[in-house]
Amino acid sequence: MELLLDKFEEIGFSKNEAKVYVTLLKEPLQNGYEISKKSGVPRSMVYAVIAKLVSKQAVIELRTEPPTYRPVPIKELMANLKKQHVETIDYLEQELQAMEKPVEVHVIRHMEERAKILSAMQSLLTQAKEEVWLSAWEEELDELKGAAEAAQAQGIRLFSLLFADQKTASFGNAFYHEETSAIEKRRMGQRLTIVIQDDRQVLIASFLDGRVPQAIQTTDPMLILLAKEYIRHDMTLKAVSAKWGVGNLADFCQSDERLAYIVHSARK
Repeated sequence: MELLLDKFEEIGFSKNEAKVYVTLLKEPLQNGYEISKKSGVPRSMVYAVIAKLVSKQAVIELRTEPPTYRPVPIKELMANLKKQHVETIDYLEQELQAMEKPVEVHVIRHMEERAKILSAMQSLLTQAKEEVWLSAWEEELDELKGAAEAAQAQGIRLFSLLFADQKTASFGNAFYHEETSAIEKRRMGQRLTIVIQDDRQVLIASFLDGRVPQAIQTTDPMLILLAKEYIRHDMTLKAVSAKWGVGNLADFCQSDERLAYIVHSARK
């Protein structure tokens, strides 16, 4: 009996409501006094319990003197309850879906092969809406040049950090690693190339002689921020180097053990 009462509670009935309904199922057409006596629900509470069952369409009140009650047949009650629950669930689903904010899933797409990676970079350049940030090496510039020029022709702002000796107007606002590019390549062990489109998408590629190039492309905001800050800081350093002199900057870095390790990955 306890399990039965527990199950009634799971569908929104109190234990007292369940006791009264089960009592009437066993013996219909009872008045309040009789229901209280046979169900064990105190007489001071039984009429309030009966009223709730009437409102739930589980019990019907007969206008006799005194009033008597009969249960709604179990099949009818269960059908009504199922319908009510379905309607409630449907309502909740509709209303809550309207409130729900979709969770952004930032997929990281992996790719290989030079041609595929460069094609993806070209697409990011030509499909940009406002701004592109680029960090690229001389070995890839010829293949990116056309897309960079097309982007600028469409009014796209282009900020470039180029590991190249030859200056060009094809890459917008450009900063150059000239005398220090060999140091950068030795430290990284690869040509790390980055394209950031409109602060919404980033492609980071690794070109390494003798190996298949690897790249990732994603809309993840943290990776976009990280890549952009890398380019910003490198551009700032190039501007400082140009103003102060490459030799002076190199001497300064060599004079500090921490900077020497940061720049060259080597301890004194």
